Amino acid sequence: MRPNQRSRGGAGSGVNDSWLLAAVWTLAVVSIAGAARLLWWYWPGRVFDGVTSHIWTALAWNLAHGEFYRPPLGPHGYGGTRYMPLLFGAHALLIRAGVDPIHAGVALMQGSVIAAGVALYFALRAYDVPARLGAPLVMGVLGTVIYQQYCTDLDPDYLAAAFATAAVPLALRSGRSDGVGWLVAASTAVVLAALTKVTAAAYVAPIALWLASRQRMRGAVWFAAGTAALFAAAIAVVQIASHGVFLESFRATVSGGMRPSDIWRAAPKFVREVAIDPFVAVPFILACWSAIASVNGQLTLARKFLGTASVITLVIFASPGTVGNHLVDLHMASLLVIGSAIAEGQLSARPTAALFACLATLLAAISIPVAGIPSVIATLRAHGLPTRVTVRAVHEEFLPRGTSYLSTDPVIPVLNDERPLVLDAFNLNRFLKEGAPPGRDLEQRLRRHDYQFVILREDPRPLTDRNDLDRLVHSTYAVRAVRRPFVILAPRADEPLLHRPR
Repeated sequence: MRPNQRSRGGAGSGVNDSWLLAAVWTLAVVSIAGAARLLWWYWPGRVFDGVTSHIWTALAWNLAHGEFYRPPLGPHGYGGTRYMPLLFGAHALLIRAGVDPIHAGVALMQGSVIAAGVALYFALRAYDVPARLGAPLVMGVLGTVIYQQYCTDLDPDYLAAAFATAAVPLALRSGRSDGVGWLVAASTAVVLAALTKVTAAAYVAPIALWLASRQRMRGAVWFAAGTAALFAAAIAVVQIASHGVFLESFRATVSGGMRPSDIWRAAPKFVREVAIDPFVAVPFILACWSAIASVNGQLTLARKFLGTASVITLVIFASPGTVGNHLVDLHMASLLVIGSAIAEGQLSARPTAALFACLATLLAAISIPVAGIPSVIATLRAHGLPTRVTVRAVHEEFLPRGTSYLSTDPVIPVLNDERPLVLDAFNLNRFLKEGAPPGRDLEQRLRRHDYQFVILREDPRPLTDRNDLDRLVHSTYAVRAVRRPFVILAPRADEPLLHRPR
């Protein structure tokens, strides 16, 4: 008999409560409608909203054209990235097949979200959550501020979460049948998650601990060791395929410029990022409460998974530049714990229904959006929407073939079928700040006016509050034109061509 079967549909379970089902299904419908409305409004004729998405697209374009990773300073320009290869590898295959780079990225992003939902559904079903409750809970993946922010972008978190979550039902199946094959499949899922987002390798821990708690110590050891060996083998393949560049690039960028002081800021940042998105915060708090208040105190795999997701997210937030997209794992783990707790009769149906009803109402308000309530659509409208027409106009007006230029947003060269000179401006700024060779090389080239034009993204902050790269560009180049969201700069007439020591 399955461990949770005794409680499924019983008197203490909320899976048959009409108010709870109505609230969860309402949130599901609003989530789908809000996602469809935002996608339909944003996408025709546009490019990704965030520069990070264009970094992923540039990595894919380069791979499709034979360059698998690039050293921080190389013959083709400035590289250096800590991004893992699975997402942009799939993107590159689509580009090689003739799919437009932006369209391919949109399909990959939405496919990742669907895959995450499917993985969560099977994980819920493995905990005997009936389909009538599991299906609407899965739709809640679309009902967050995170999703609304990143449905206009390309991001690896949903794909990594899909693989990591898929490991849960595979591991549970091994526990019910003692099948080694299911554990091998779970191990493979964790490795694929780590090849999408390196921190996902930590999801080996909850499965190994769960195996150990079930007196399967030998299986736990073999699972952990086997997953580590498989991941190491995969990294060796990537290193060979990149001609030795991957580890060099990864070592130079993995910390994101983290300093000891950033460690102490991780917890406040974690709290702040969770609080920004009530559709993550409420399920997370509810899941934590249900885990702590469990009647028998049993740490199920789902609860271990939530604990691991919390620790991973806290560690990630110690790195500068990280934002709310890293809460995807936390949200999915919370939904898994909530679903299993409801099925086990450990969450009261009516209070839970009230929480989901409130979330549905709030989500409808930000999806419409209602005036006076902060929303993704309102923010996008205020900032201006990056379009293909703008990218094309910048090329036609300023960048005819043969023009030497530097763009910190790789979409400018990629959509003109040109190799990007800068792959990751965030890391290039770090190299500049730290005085690393790529940064020194860039400074010399800017001071010599090697580029006819430099193109930046608009930044409303005063120049003194911007990063080192922006300040250097503005000290050596002057604004020639603004084509929102791009700023086009040309060499300053009063800037000496000789390199000035810092």
